[in-house]
Amino acid sequence: MMMTDAILTIRDIAQALKLGEKTIYAMASEGELPAFKVRGQWRVRKVDFEVWLSRQAGDHAASAADEMADLPPTEPLANSSQMDLNMPTVAHETHAMSDLSERVPLQELHRRFVSALDPTSVRSHSAWEVKPFELDLAPPLPQRLRVYMFNATRPPGGRPLGEHKIQLIAPGQQRGQRASFDNGDGRIVLLVGYAAEEDVFILWDAGLYADFAWSRNVQVKAATIVQASAGKLATQDRQLRPPSGRPVAETVLAVKPRRLAEAILKRMELARERLLRE
Repeated sequence: MMMTDAILTIRDIAQALKLGEKTIYAMASEGELPAFKVRGQWRVRKVDFEVWLSRQAGDHAASAADEMADLPPTEPLANSSQMDLNMPTVAHETHAMSDLSERVPLQELHRRFVSALDPTSVRSHSAWEVKPFELDLAPPLPQRLRVYMFNATRPPGGRPLGEHKIQLIAPGQQRGQRASFDNGDGRIVLLVGYAAEEDVFILWDAGLYADFAWSRNVQVKAATIVQASAGKLATQDRQLRPPSGRPVAETVLAVKPRRLAEAILKRMELARERLLRE
């Protein structure tokens, strides 16, 4: 017979991780939690949650090989010896992730992206909950766009203060699998992070992120976020050092919503320059 506490709710997990329910909802919507829906409500099996929690350190270590070599290593969020996963309820299990910044649900990410553009520029778009999010735009913006959008958060440890990151998980990608962005149908692909607390969009070069591991970390420096928060079109130059192959230069962009269209055009310009160099 199934135990009464074998299924956890969004509220249960929010209490366990000391995070807001909106943050947990966003994590479930983006596939970061082993959650499933019952009549539109998110639920997580307690055993799956415990396994997920205990594997966080291992996942960060595994993804480190895909990150830039000049970045400091990711410290584990916590280890299993610090967590009492045998408690009858989850309310007092851990507060190891309490420093994570605000997250918003996937639908809201897409709404904020569209709201940042001139209404006359957006001809049509896919349903809010669909990922990747596809838009048809008016010139001079790219007419066919495919956006992979993620919450950009401040990890709780092992990173420079204020640095933000996203975790790449493609639709349908499972733990241990590798994935790539869909470049088909003539659509231009954008890799976008959104720092909700600062209301800043970050645009990486999607063409440099192929065949990535599940939950790969992609970062942006705190100084870049600060410059964008001040209203600038902020840029950050860095070197990607893949496990095999020569280093590749990338320019990361960050902007407030009113300059998103400008950043999209700049991202396209930089991508063209990179392709010409190759």
